[in-house]
Amino acid sequence: MLPPPAAWSSTSYTATSTMASNDFPSLLHDECPPRADLRQMMAHQPLPTIPPGTIDPGSITGDEPVKLARTVLRRLSAALADDDAIAVESCFFASQAYWKDQLALTYHLRTFSGPSTITASLLETKNLREIEGEIAVDGGAVFLPATPTLQFIDCGIAFRTASPGANCKGKVVLLPVKNRDETIEWKVWVLSTFLEGLDVQQEDEVLLRSPGRQLDGLATFDIDVFIIGGGNAAVTLAARLKALGVDSVMAERNPRPGDNWALRYDCMRFHIPTSFCDMPYMAYDEELRAPHLLTREELASQVRRYVETFNLNIITSAQILSTRYDPSTKLWEVKLKAPAGQQTAHCKHLVLATGIASQEPYLPKVTDGHLYQGTSLHSAQYKNGKQLAETGAKSVLVIGSANTAFDVLEDCHSAGLQTTMVVRSPTYIVPVEYVCDKHSLGAYDMGVELADRLFMTLPSHVDAQLARGLIAQFAAQEPHRYDALAAAGFPVIDSRDPDTALMHNLLERAGGHYVDVGGTKLLTDGTAGMKAGVEPIAYTASGLRFSDGSTADADAVVWCTGFADKDMRDTAIRTLGGHSSGKDAETETQKVLGPREIAGRLDATWGIDAEGEIRGLWKRQSRLENLWIAGGYTQQHRWHSRTLALQIKASLEGILPPAYLDTPHSARGSPHKCTLL
Repeated sequence: MLPPPAAWSSTSYTATSTMASNDFPSLLHDECPPRADLRQMMAHQPLPTIPPGTIDPGSITGDEPVKLARTVLRRLSAALADDDAIAVESCFFASQAYWKDQLALTYHLRTFSGPSTITASLLETKNLREIEGEIAVDGGAVFLPATPTLQFIDCGIAFRTASPGANCKGKVVLLPVKNRDETIEWKVWVLSTFLEGLDVQQEDEVLLRSPGRQLDGLATFDIDVFIIGGGNAAVTLAARLKALGVDSVMAERNPRPGDNWALRYDCMRFHIPTSFCDMPYMAYDEELRAPHLLTREELASQVRRYVETFNLNIITSAQILSTRYDPSTKLWEVKLKAPAGQQTAHCKHLVLATGIASQEPYLPKVTDGHLYQGTSLHSAQYKNGKQLAETGAKSVLVIGSANTAFDVLEDCHSAGLQTTMVVRSPTYIVPVEYVCDKHSLGAYDMGVELADRLFMTLPSHVDAQLARGLIAQFAAQEPHRYDALAAAGFPVIDSRDPDTALMHNLLERAGGHYVDVGGTKLLTDGTAGMKAGVEPIAYTASGLRFSDGSTADADAVVWCTGFADKDMRDTAIRTLGGHSSGKDAETETQKVLGPREIAGRLDATWGIDAEGEIRGLWKRQSRLENLWIAGGYTQQHRWHSRTLALQIKASLEGILPPAYLDTPHSARGSPHKCTLL
C-alpha cells in the first residue's frame, strides 16, 4: 500500500512560483508508453480464490513454509537449468501468475503476466544474465492466511548472475493447488526479483564520509552525474551514488537543501508513519517516531542534515540557463547561474529530480477575476491563516476537499477566520489509523528494509487489491464512522465502497483523497461551513458564483486544487533552461539537442503502463540515452534511488546490458517499445 501525496517531494518549487501558464506547448502528443487504468486491471485480474478446505492452515507451522518453498524453488531452478519450458511453466499457478523484475534479469522495470509469457521471458533472460546455481531461500518463509479464500506462502529468495556479476534477491508467493489424488502442490503465483548489488562495487557506507568537492570559483567542471533538484529524490540518489563510488553534483534552485519542504504552508505535515519516510543510511530521530507525524520543518531539517553529514555536492540558489546533449559523444553540458557566478558542468549522466505534481499549480477556469476585491491564491502560495487575517480577511473559501484543503481549513479556522469548504465532488476519506496500522504502513515501524521488500515487490494491481481488502476490513468494523459527515452534506466515499482504491488516487489521480487526521470534525459539528456538489464558475466582487447559480462571499479564496504537472514533459523545457517559444539559441543543431528536443524525446511519466509499472521513472528512457527521471514519494525515493544508482554505476563501468523490452507470447506486444520522433 502507498502513502498519501503529502509524502511527495516538490524539490524545486518555491512559495513564490507562478501559476501554470501556456508558455510551453504541450509535448503530450506522443504518449509513450501508453497509459493504462489500474482499476480496470484490478477488475480484469481479481485476486485468485483458493477453495475452502484446500489446506489446513494449522498444518503449515514451524519450518514447514520454508520446506515447501524450497521444494518449489529447487524444481524451478532445475527446470531453468535444463531450459525445459514445460517444466518451468508447470511451476506457476495456471490461472494467474506474475513475474515482477527490477533490473535483476531484464535490467528494466517489468511485470510479465501468465505462465507462458513468464516462462519464455525467464528462459531468455536467465541465459542472457547467466544465472549461477540455484535460486535459494533467503531470510525464511511465512504462511499468511490473508482471507478465507486466499492463503499463501511468502518466501524470500536470492541468486547470482555472471553477466554482469551481481547479487539478486526477491521473493516467491506460493498458492496451494489440490491435485486429483488429493495431494497438495504449491505453485508460484508471484515471482519477484530485484538487483541487490553489483560485484564491481558493492555499496560502501564508508565512502559517504569522504569530503565533498570544492565547486566555488570553478567556471567549468566535469562530473559523472549532474542532478537537477535538491529535494528528497535528489539527495537520496546522490548518497546512493556516492556509496557506489560515483561522483555527482546537485543543482537546487532554492537557497537551502530542504527548502522544498520549508517553503510549503506552515501547518503542512505528513499523514503517514515516520519510519515510512526514513532515508537510506539515515533514519529519523526516535522522538519523531509514531504516533508523531512529521512537520514540514522536520522534513526540511532531515534533508539538510543528510546533505551535511554525507558531504554531498550541492549548488544552491542555482538557475539552469541551458542544457545540451551530444548524441555522438553521449555527453551533457549544463550551464547554470549560481551565487559564485556562471558555471558549466560537463557530465555523462543527467538526472531530473524536480518533483512530480509539484511545479505547476492547477487553477480551474473561473471567469471575471478582475471583479473580485478580495485575496485569491493557490495553496502553493498560502503560508498561514494568520497572514490572511493580518491583511484584514475575516472569512475564507477553501476550494477542494483533499489533504491540502483540510490542512488549510483547520489552519484558517484556528486563525479565527470564518471558514467554508467548497467540496466539488465526492471525496475518498481514509482514517489515519488505517494507514498507520501495523498491518498497513505501520509495518515500517518493525523494520524498514523488511517492509520495503514486502510493499515494493508486488505487481501494482495485486498490491492495490490487497491494500483495498485490508482497509475495507478496518472500515467494516466501524461502518457508521462517517455517517455524521455525510448527514452534514459532505459527499463522502469511505473504504467500504468496492470502487475505492487508494493506489488509484496515488498513482493515477495524484490525489483526490483525504487521510483523516481530524479535519472532518470541523464539518461534522458545523464549526466550519460547507458548500458541496458545485463548481466555482465566476468571481463576483465579493466572492464566487457557482454552477448551480448560487453565490458565496468571502474576503479570501484559497484554491486547494492540486498541480497540473503530473507528467515531466510539461515542465522539462523550463527545467532544462529552455525558452518559451522557438528554437533555443545556441543549443539545437543537427548534432546537438537543446531543451525542446530533449523534452520531446522524454517518455511519459507517472500513471501506469499496461504492465502496471509506473511510467518514465527510475529507468532508461526509450528515446534518449543517459537521461533519468527520479521522483515519487519518500518510500520510492529510498527504494528506487538504489534502482537508479545501480543502472548509472553499471553504465559508467561499461557493464549495463541492453534493457529487455520483449514480451513473448503477448498479443498486445511490449508497452516499452517507443518510436523515435
